[in-house]
Amino acid sequence: MPILADLLRMPALGLRAVGTGRSDQPVRWVATSELADPTPYLEGGELLLTTGLVDHAEGWTGYTRRLAGAGVIGLGFGIGLSHSDVPADLVAAATAADLALLVVPESTPFIAISKAVAHLIAEEERASTVTALAVQRELTRAISRPDGIQRVLAILARAGHSAAGLVTPDGTAIAPTTFQLGDAARRALLALRGSRRRAAVTEVDSSGTTVVQPIGTDVPHAYLVLAARTPPDSVLRAALTTAVALLTLDAERSRAAADADLRLRDCAARLLLDGAPDAARSVAALLADRPDVPATVQVLRAENVPAAAREQIARTHPAALTTNAVDGRLAIVLGPRHAEEVERLLADLGCRIGVGTVVPVDQAGTSAAAAATALTATSDRDPVVRWDERFRGAVRAGLSDEAAHILAAEILRGLADEPELRRTLRAYLIHLGRWQPTADALGVHRNTLRKRIARIEALTGRSVDTAAGRADLWIALEIAGGA
Repeated sequence: MPILADLLRMPALGLRAVGTGRSDQPVRWVATSELADPTPYLEGGELLLTTGLVDHAEGWTGYTRRLAGAGVIGLGFGIGLSHSDVPADLVAAATAADLALLVVPESTPFIAISKAVAHLIAEEERASTVTALAVQRELTRAISRPDGIQRVLAILARAGHSAAGLVTPDGTAIAPTTFQLGDAARRALLALRGSRRRAAVTEVDSSGTTVVQPIGTDVPHAYLVLAARTPPDSVLRAALTTAVALLTLDAERSRAAADADLRLRDCAARLLLDGAPDAARSVAALLADRPDVPATVQVLRAENVPAAAREQIARTHPAALTTNAVDGRLAIVLGPRHAEEVERLLADLGCRIGVGTVVPVDQAGTSAAAAATALTATSDRDPVVRWDERFRGAVRAGLSDEAAHILAAEILRGLADEPELRRTLRAYLIHLGRWQPTADALGVHRNTLRKRIARIEALTGRSVDTAAGRADLWIALEIAGGA
């Protein structure tokens, strides 16, 4: 906004200041009135022009007080019509009301002052627009850099002579990592977390103006915080809008890339579990970090898996290939030397984990079956069960050979004379109950497989749709020596 001093510096207007009123006040507009009380028709921020036609019976004191109370920033008094000079008592009254008082010579029409202010405002708006466009272009270039987020925040802070930072919903600084939240920002974050609001929250206190803006098109995963000592001007508001859009776009782009990465990992993991390591290597080669598929692998199966666990595993152990989590369950295929690290990571997240055997890569399905069985034996007291320890060690050692074979014979009694059904059951359990891979391995139609499984359930009295049923059948087959 132009200020009164800008008008005083224009020789063509010939204005001069009298009294002690401030000339650094911004002029929003110019109004002309000869009313004794023009305040009902004013909004504040105006330079009011008058020739003093009205006789103020109470003197100028009440008049100037009303103007100051309405937010008028200056009074331009035109001389040469009603008064040859500014009345001394008006100067005194304006000084008492802290109201700027300008003398308008008879040669200067009021419309010239209005045009001058309009021109100054237009120039200010044009300059602001040019500056805003320059800042927006700078922001757009910056976001494409490797350190784009840091650069955007620095440009935003510079544009508003303020501090800018990106934080998580709980207030932890993302960028810059040294960014400190003020009390106003904490109140704004609390308000946003406790509601479904997607708009920005602005807090104004003695420290200045704080704006907190959600970042993201769906559930916000971060918030942009801007702490300025003064209210944002048009340049800063434009920069803030652009920064939010760019940070949201960058976040969604990163999210899309992460989702694509996880889909590729799921595909590679499932190919390994289906016994197609060459195809899995081809898919893994499409990943950004191009992890190697090792010659020997170990499969972990986990349940109660948090939604963000897959991303964490991919970030900390890029060679670990994970399936999509379904109902909080997932499978991880990785080299044996990293298995304990991923196992600890999942345990720290409160997961239950079944650890399969170490096998050649083309037999990953066998390790997966062992991991699935181990997972069924987990409990709150024992959240991690390893196949080698539980089913080839402690449990088996607790049974005599005679007792073990009696147990297996009892479970498989109905299949004693059905070698084809025993072979079908083993294949079904190895392939984790997936119909098509099992049917393909057996060389039969899926309907034929379904009929066989239904007959197996009838003959054994155990459902393959329950973890306990599958565990009993698998252990029995292992003890009995397979098909």
